[in-house]
Amino acid sequence: MYEISLVPDVKSELIKKLKLRNFVFLVCLIVAASCGGVFLILFGITGGQGLTLKAQDKEMACRSDGILKDKNDRCDSSYGTAIMKFENEKELLTIQDQMKNLSYLNGSKIKISRVFNIMDTILPRMDRGDDNTIQINKLTTDISNNTLFFEAMGYSSNNIGYRALEAFKKNAARAYYDYGSYMRQDYETGDFVAIPSFCITEERDKAGILYGIYHKGMPGCEAPMVEKEEDETVDSEEEDEDVAEDEEETEAGETKKNEIQDIRIRRTYNDSSDRDDYKNGNDRYAAEGAEKIKGYYFESKCLQYDEKGKFDEPSTLSTCPLLTEDPSISNSSYGRDNDERMVLTFSASLNISKDVFLSSNKHMVVVGPTRQNVTDSYIQIRGMFAQAAHDTEEK
Repeated sequence: MYEISLVPDVKSELIKKLKLRNFVFLVCLIVAASCGGVFLILFGITGGQGLTLKAQDKEMACRSDGILKDKNDRCDSSYGTAIMKFENEKELLTIQDQMKNLSYLNGSKIKISRVFNIMDTILPRMDRGDDNTIQINKLTTDISNNTLFFEAMGYSSNNIGYRALEAFKKNAARAYYDYGSYMRQDYETGDFVAIPSFCITEERDKAGILYGIYHKGMPGCEAPMVEKEEDETVDSEEEDEDVAEDEEETEAGETKKNEIQDIRIRRTYNDSSDRDDYKNGNDRYAAEGAEKIKGYYFESKCLQYDEKGKFDEPSTLSTCPLLTEDPSISNSSYGRDNDERMVLTFSASLNISKDVFLSSNKHMVVVGPTRQNVTDSYIQIRGMFAQAAHDTEEK
């Protein structure tokens, strides 16, 4: 049987093209729908991110300073108080800021014991050769304002009225303070470096000259180069050998401790040349035959010298005065005590320079008009008070 196609070839080609067109259209429709779906998904993600970022910006603003761009919008109470509204926000923001404040807090510590240094220097006393004596009955300190309040009584050897009080006022007005560092020469660089304060104790000799005793060899107290003779020094190799010998183990397996050597460093100098000579190993006041050291001296923060190198007391007093203003005297009266001695009773307040009590100012010394001085290591309070201290028992 034979089948005869009545459709021309042109019509057949047209039908095939139509089928191909419909297929391509369908594919394009599917791709377009897919792109639309992807667009909607991306739009949703972008929109969600925008809302999230806006909410985060609002939270950051509320938590930092509480100021929003939209004035009609308000911070949620759950955000808490804005950081910038705290007065000490710099200390609260980071650990680094807190660590930076450690040195400040350490330097701002005070030494209340220096109150006795002050009073022992400015109070006149007959047992030290003065013609007047003032003894304290009651002493109160206000460290926040650097103020001392005290009640006292005074008398003079010749029973002349207010002479003891005038002597006290002049002593206080002309007193100054001084502090600084004991220096040693570094054997590697040749520069002078400060000796840690815990390596120094201060004492006086029989002539009253103040010395710092450097405990060379203590842990943390690295020793500088010490000269044996004028042109002969200890080199680094010899020092290494000494260290090796010090660290040699004993038969019991224990390490020998480094031997501690006490080196006396004179603190007071008559003039700048005296200081420089001492620094270079020429101590004018050393006893005959005594060993002279080189590479040590005291670096003062307050003592001033004039153009000729002489000690300039007025400039020193202006640089580091003990009092910020003249003493305030009140409630003064004059009469006889039970021993028929003329006695002056009075109350006084002293405004002390704030640097005197700072713990960061090492080796503090208070100096009176007669150049008598009292340091942190030398506090003589005997005779300062009218009555001796005694223990009290709780009932």
